[in-house]
Amino acid sequence: MPTVDLETQAPHPQVADLLAGILRPDPTGGVPTVDGVRYTTQRLSEILVGPGEPVLRTWDSNAPSPHGSVPLRWYESPDAARDSLLVYVHGGGWVAGNRETHDTASRALALRTRFIVATVDYTLSPEAPHPQAILEVADVLHHVRSLAREFGLEIRNLAVAGDSAGGHLLGAALHHLAASKSSLPDAAVFVYPITDVSLDYPSYTRFGEGFALTGDRMRWYWEQYLGEDLGQLGDRRRDPYISPLYSPHLDRFPPSLIITAGLDVLHDEGEALAERLRQNSVPVEHIDVPGHIHGFLRYRKVLTDPVDGPDAIMVRIGDFLGKHST
Repeated sequence: MPTVDLETQAPHPQVADLLAGILRPDPTGGVPTVDGVRYTTQRLSEILVGPGEPVLRTWDSNAPSPHGSVPLRWYESPDAARDSLLVYVHGGGWVAGNRETHDTASRALALRTRFIVATVDYTLSPEAPHPQAILEVADVLHHVRSLAREFGLEIRNLAVAGDSAGGHLLGAALHHLAASKSSLPDAAVFVYPITDVSLDYPSYTRFGEGFALTGDRMRWYWEQYLGEDLGQLGDRRRDPYISPLYSPHLDRFPPSLIITAGLDVLHDEGEALAERLRQNSVPVEHIDVPGHIHGFLRYRKVLTDPVDGPDAIMVRIGDFLGKHST
């Protein structure tokens, strides 16, 4: 059940300022374009995310994949547990984002979880057809322990995290690994994840306009990713590679933390994932962040609430991962 009253909650004051300012709707925006969305993602990163905090070291590498090597960026904090790795799959509607736009978030995660972080720079859509990005993430998870050994790291605790479209790719990749009877990570973190292509949840009505991410934009993202009109999907709407909420292998998913934003069009499908995992006897924790919007975890330059702000939630992610570490 929701931990906040979704019908009456008000935006956090800092969120209200964003919605009235830099994130206010643009009535002259017209139909989005891929280049335009990528430019906006980059600009918002500069304005709302801010520069990254210093860590002990970063380095880049590549993971093998049949579709070509997949770039990774690694982050090690000064007090990192060098046997613990968090693979992070960034969001951006499958269309935008990369290891540069999510560098600040990756550094913040490394510092607050004490896990080494490896951020996956998967191939974006529409250039990469579905399900290429899913398979790239699965290939990274399959090879990442051996990759870590190349840098003197013997990983005992392997965790994964994904936000928004990254949460979708993560869920579908875990389904893929489970279906192929491969080993899965020890813990998973889904941050306001996309889990169901139906667009048919009450939160699409409550928060479909006026809260930054709109229902219309979600439809556009889905169609860029899948390369087809959603009306043509038919029975494929429940294909777990498209809607990981319906994976028949949820019982194999690792202990999971689900983070939802109270004013997010995706709120209810994240909550649905938490419930379906519980029904499949997976240990689940659910953090429902009141008054916050989709994407808030990255906006640490302007969202600073000591309880519900990005840094505080990342500390709670670290607490969850610590409980599921050997």
